[in-house]
Parts: sequence; C-alpha cells; structure tokens
Amino acid sequence: MRFRSALRPLTLLLLSFFSAFASAVGPATKWEVWENCQLATEKYFDGDSFRLRHSRGEVVLRLYFVDAPETDAGYGTRVGEQAAYFKTSDAAVLRGGERAKEFTARFLAKPFRVITRRQLAPGASREARYYGVVVNQEGRRLDAALVEAGLARVTSEVADYPDAVTGQKTARALRTLESKAAQNNRGIWEHAESRETMNEKLKPRTGAVLDRRVNLNTASAAELIALPGVGPKTADLIIRSRPLKDLAALDALPGFGPKTIEALRELIGF
Repeated sequence: MRFRSALRPLTLLLLSFFSAFASAVGPATKWEVWENCQLATEKYFDGDSFRLRHSRGEVVLRLYFVDAPETDAGYGTRVGEQAAYFKTSDAAVLRGGERAKEFTARFLAKPFRVITRRQLAPGASREARYYGVVVNQEGRRLDAALVEAGLARVTSEVADYPDAVTGQKTARALRTLESKAAQNNRGIWEHAESRETMNEKLKPRTGAVLDRRVNLNTASAAELIALPGVGPKTADLIIRSRPLKDLAALDALPGFGPKTIEALRELIGF
C-alpha cells in the first residue's frame, strides 16, 4: 500500500474533525489550522522539530507520532537509545539525523499547512515547542513521509491527540509503514544489524520485554499497556470488557483492527 493512498483519508478525516472541534470548545483546547507556513531554514532544526513562520509570527513545532534520529552528538544518551532501537551505531544515527533534516527541508520547501492545539512538547529547546501535524500542498503528511523513508520511528510519546480513534488509526498506519521501511532496509534501517519481525520491532516502544503470553483476563493495566498498540484507554476498555474468550472478542472492541490483532496474536492469551 502506497503511503499517499494510505494516509490521505486520515488527513481528510483530521481536517474535518479539527474544523468541527475548533468551533465546539473553549480557547484552552481549541485546534488551529495555519495555512501557508514556511520553514525558517536559517534557524536550527532537525527532521521532526523546526521553526516555522505563519501569519501570526514564528513558532517551534514538534511532530506528533514520530521521532527522527538526532543530529547532535551532544545528546549522547538519546543517540545511544536511538541506536539501540534501530540496531545500528551512534555514528549511523547521526548520519540518519542529517538525512532526515535534509528530507524535511525538501518536504517543506513550499508553503505548508499546520494543525495544532499548541500543546507543549518536551525537549531541550529553550523556547516553547508545540505538537502539530504538517501537511504539504500535495496532501502528504510529513510524519508518514519520514517513517516511510526510514528516517523516523513511530513513538509512544504521550501527546493529547484530538481524538483517540483517529489517533489509533494513524498510529497503526504509521507502524505499518515503519515495518515496511525496516524490511526494505530504507533510510537508517539500511545499517541495521539484524531484521526483526513486526512483533519484535514494536517491543522497544513499550519499554518492556514480553517473554510470555499476557492473559487479557487477568493482566494488570501496566501489563496490558506494555503490549504493542495498547495505551491506557485501550487497557481500561479491555479490563471493562472482561471476560474475553478469544481473538474474535478482542476484534469486536473499538480500536482493534486486523493489523493490531495480528501483532498481538503471539503475545496474548485468554
């Protein structure tokens, strides 16, 4: 499945959702759509975080969902963690970071659209950074383009995404793109020391090693959250839906699609 055909429906869904959401809530939670944004190339930026200009001034933006390799060796701990994830060297991570930076600069060479609620994103920047979604003039999303090129990983970093269902669909689509990038040795995955199955590759996001099947009917919330594709809300839904008899019962719950079920198949029991 091509990235453009896979992600365009989600982009349209997001735009329609934001339009309705922005008119229904107060300023503290209001979503904004900024048109004709421009990348401030003279300022420091990397693949997933950059300064942009729009009609009301300048702001530093951080992409939802993805984490591009670092470009600065000064972030030693961060670089080492990324090297472990991509199963490569620190030097390869830094080279990947430069490639991701160049990719983002090309992607944002023309005016682009930003969707944000100005939620603060953590980081080393002295200025406030806000989470956001970036869409170019062709309707392509920067987060998906980076992942498909093998120049970013999908992250479980917590951000207040607009709507859980849309967020889960987007994350699943991005994980599929990441799996294909790894299998095809694209971008930074070209230097990976070994291939991994989809299940194995998803484990580093949870920070847990799943060395046995997790019984969905007895597992704690923490054990459920350690599973790929399961967040706090999904874990609570599983707990409230107990007892679950089989995969069909899990598939009937909101937020569980075929790819998620397949990723969990060898990790869970009933």
